[in-house]
Amino acid sequence: MGEDGNALPNEIVGSHDSQPASSGGFDSYRSVSDPNLMIIVAKEVVPPFRFKAGGWELFRASIELGSAMKARIAEKGFFLIRVNQDQTGGTELTDLPLPLPSWE
Repeated sequence: MGEDGNALPNEIVGSHDSQPASSGGFDSYRSVSDPNLMIIVAKEVVPPFRFKAGGWELFRASIELGSAMKARIAEKGFFLIRVNQDQTGGTELTDLPLPLPSWE
C-alpha cells in the first residue's frame, strides 16, 4: 500500500521491537503459506510472525516507501498487507489472520 492506503509501492508487483535501520532501507517478504500476505520491515530485521506465516521468503530488497508506511514501521516495527489478487493494492493488516481449518 502506498501513502494513500490504496496502492502498493512501485517496487512491489519485514523484530517487532526494532526500529527502521538508520540507512532507511526496507525489505519486503512474502508468506510461504499464503503468497498474498506480505510484510515490510527495516533492512536486516527479522520479520515477526514467521511461524504463523509458515515462514517468510524475501520478495524485494531495498525498496522505497512513502512516509505513511515508514511511520507505521517506526510505530509497530512492520507493515503487514494482504495484496489484492490483481496486484493493484491491498489491505493493511494488524495481525496475521488465523489459518482456516483443514477439513481433509
